[in-house]
Amino acid sequence: MNKEKKKKRWERTNTANLWKFVSTGGYYARVKVNGKEKWRSLKTKISSVAKLRLADFEREERIKGRRSLEAATKFTDTTCGTLLNHVMADLQLNTELKQSSKTRSETSAKAITKTWPEFRGLDVRNVTSAMCKRWAVKAQKEGTGFVAPGAISRPRPMSASAFNKTLDLLRAVMRLAIKLGLIYTDPTVDIRKMSLPKNQLALPSVGQFREIVEEVSTAGARQSKDCADMVRLLAFTGARLEEARSLTWECVLSDKKLFRVKGTKSETSDRHIPLFPPLRELLDEIQARRGKEKEDARILQVMECKEALGNACKRVGVKPMTHHDLRHLFATRCIESGVDIPTVSRWLGHADGGALAMRTYGHLRQDHSLAQAAKVTW
Repeated sequence: MNKEKKKKRWERTNTANLWKFVSTGGYYARVKVNGKEKWRSLKTKISSVAKLRLADFEREERIKGRRSLEAATKFTDTTCGTLLNHVMADLQLNTELKQSSKTRSETSAKAITKTWPEFRGLDVRNVTSAMCKRWAVKAQKEGTGFVAPGAISRPRPMSASAFNKTLDLLRAVMRLAIKLGLIYTDPTVDIRKMSLPKNQLALPSVGQFREIVEEVSTAGARQSKDCADMVRLLAFTGARLEEARSLTWECVLSDKKLFRVKGTKSETSDRHIPLFPPLRELLDEIQARRGKEKEDARILQVMECKEALGNACKRVGVKPMTHHDLRHLFATRCIESGVDIPTVSRWLGHADGGALAMRTYGHLRQDHSLAQAAKVTW
């Protein structure tokens, strides 16, 4: 059964190492280097472009594989600092990582050095579990040594997010050491990540959202109406920003009363959602304003609306929203309207059956249930 599903999902092409993902038509590269399979989306549906990108990917992976073998056979400097430098160099060469993630890793590298001054000079073979635990306690309590303004000597603790990212980088160093045969077990294995504080969603009411859209639309800028279109489309579809940017008129399946959201985050995020009445009205408005356009024309004519949205929220008197908050707004409105969380999860493009949605929006379901229970009479 699993083999049949896999065949349906993936289609082999006439070019070696080039595969096609059936549901989206996108091309992927699969290269085997040093006994390990490397997969990468080539981010195109055009065969000729995919072949060119495949060649680049193969060349890049072969070079990395050769360097890895050379490192494994000729590695003589076993200090943690040298290993950290190697990990950082690999992260910088990773073309799939966003620049923000690379910058975050640089911050984490500095945090390790500040919270564990002896780390760079330590031989990784001498690093013990007790050392790592002491580092974790110090990092969580004292942070990177920053003293808050007005404080005499008490440093600000490292935030949960910063600590977890720093721990991830430390573990990457240990994984490299294991790969090179310098150590056999990860001394950080017993360190637990810090629990992240739950962000309380502060979203506008239905009336406030309408006011926000009106403020964006009538702001007087050249693309005010286009920004308002983006605000409404993000709220009415739950699409991520990157997904919304790629939407074209061919995504509107009027005969089936469906709207296709071209997923960009993962293979399972490509999905269909109902053509909700507000969404249908928005699309009709855009077509009436711009006229009939080609099927492959983009629905949205702006790439972002962050500033316009933030300014409108301030004028309405609500907490400034981000593009992603509009995705939360979509999910919240669906749940408050009585849609079950597994269904909302599918509309959002989650692949976990609703686990993430339950953690994020579960309290809304409970609040809604209690509100409905108050209406029950005997």
